[in-house]
Amino acid sequence: MPSIRTLAMLTTISLLLWGAGPARSDGGGAPASPASGAKDGVKLLAEGDKLADQGKPADAVVRYKSGFEQILPALRHIPFKSEVKRDVTKREAMKEMLLKEFEEDMTPAEFRTNELAMKAFGMIPRSMDMKALIVQVYSEEVAAFYDPKTKTMHLIEEPESVKKAQPTFLEKLFGKRGGFDKDENKTVIAHELTHALADQHYDLEHLHKVARHDDDRALAVSALIEGEATLAMVGAQMEDWDGSKIVKLPAADLDRSMGFLGPLMSMIGGGKSLKSAPAIISESMIFPYLRGMVFCAWLANKGGWQAIDEAYRNPPVSTEQILHPDKFIGTPDLPTMIDLGALNAGAPWKEVGRNVLGELQTAIMLGRQGSKAAAGWDGDRYAIFEGPGDKLGLVWFSTWDSPEEAREFAEAYARYQTKREGKKGFQPETIPASLWRCQDDVCQVVERRGPDVVVVEGFPPVATGGLVEAAFRATKTEFRNPGAAPGPAKEAAPPKP
Repeated sequence: MPSIRTLAMLTTISLLLWGAGPARSDGGGAPASPASGAKDGVKLLAEGDKLADQGKPADAVVRYKSGFEQILPALRHIPFKSEVKRDVTKREAMKEMLLKEFEEDMTPAEFRTNELAMKAFGMIPRSMDMKALIVQVYSEEVAAFYDPKTKTMHLIEEPESVKKAQPTFLEKLFGKRGGFDKDENKTVIAHELTHALADQHYDLEHLHKVARHDDDRALAVSALIEGEATLAMVGAQMEDWDGSKIVKLPAADLDRSMGFLGPLMSMIGGGKSLKSAPAIISESMIFPYLRGMVFCAWLANKGGWQAIDEAYRNPPVSTEQILHPDKFIGTPDLPTMIDLGALNAGAPWKEVGRNVLGELQTAIMLGRQGSKAAAGWDGDRYAIFEGPGDKLGLVWFSTWDSPEEAREFAEAYARYQTKREGKKGFQPETIPASLWRCQDDVCQVVERRGPDVVVVEGFPPVATGGLVEAAFRATKTEFRNPGAAPGPAKEAAPPKP
């Protein structure tokens, strides 16, 4: 659960957009009266500022940590059960640590499935080493992180060259200073200690494990976790020591601000690797913080911090619920679970793995009009295959809220296929319900039947027809949490006449 380096600047800009200017340690803004339980914590923050001014940043960080361990229970309305361990990790050691995390959290086969899927969908180049890129991006961007396995908050120590570097013009414009930045350090510590506080009550590692084999659900869980920490962090920036103001910050206004900030991410901040990363990497990385904060603000507007506590007990299960909080609040709109059953592409094709793309990743993939085309998502499942000569095959079944939503998506995806083909692509003026395009013994199919859409790509014609029919025989059931009663079966699309 990391903080990214641009997060402090982003939330500062957000506060300015909302007209709720953040209080700074150099006297800007009138601080709120701290709640009784937070008074000692506020004093510790002031002591930390004095130590920083005396050129003792390491001592200042210790005070900041102790201060927020006093403040956050009052702000967040739940107590720490134990002191949080702290460690300092050098920026130069981040790559090695991140690679170790990858190996612990995902098997090589699981990561390979994910990488080949992104390539089969055309979201990253075939030649890209996705793991190396992700590790590089995070090693540049992470400002701190909390490890729920070891219950430790890791702060990042920058190389001397970075410590001495002067802020850019844009960073200066939004308050960043050269050298040790008191406000940035307090922001990062507040964020990571909020993770520690949530972990002591809701077992973050367990939440991630439950969502492990569903990428869309995993992103939704991350959005809850990062969104809560970002919202609490903003509360700390506002000196809202009892957490009563931040929960009233209008989520609709926040939503509009995030809509403005999202496209500006690469301009506002971020290292070289983040700026040059494919959209599926950069936007998926930012999503839990920005959209997660909006989601948590919607919850807090409805029921205060208690609503976020309840969300941890019954967490969101799709990015659809994060993007459209009304589909989580009240009677949840649960995704449809898809079982593709047996898929036989014939020798020498071999299935690599299966997963869920979800609304967010579908929208990112489709580009500028993606959010509209993906908004009717109700569930999906894809399978990735490897064939001769490193060829990739894709079988993807998705179901939508209505036949009209299915049509809108299918047409958008057909146009996306054409764009990927470049000069070889042919785009019909009217996109039929069943669109087959085959060149050089390789077929691309987009077919819809009622609310269901099947995409089959990369296979020869002899295998493609059977895979299309097999995909339309997929079983659809309503999502259920482990231990819940099975949901009623849904009728699949009728077979092709």
